[in-house]
Amino acid sequence: MTNDAHGLSLSSHRDPRLEELHAGLHEVVRLVELEHYLLRSRLDGLKAESEAAHILEGVIVLGAVLNQKLAHLLAICREVGRL
Repeated sequence: MTNDAHGLSLSSHRDPRLEELHAGLHEVVRLVELEHYLLRSRLDGLKAESEAAHILEGVIVLGAVLNQKLAHLLAICREVGRL
């Protein structure tokens, strides 16, 4: 069996929920990016050294970490599902 035939065999037996998972993760990434944009614009309106600004900066950093983790999970989905 060639690699191409093996790949076709795997893709025909792929769990269809994997594509749904991949699409859902993409949607979450877009939402996190939108949230990041909104938080950044809100941060610009706060005083630089205020407590609210520090909290918001922490939330923005947390969102960036979350986005990195989601990107990693998307890569795993693509690899496993050959998407």
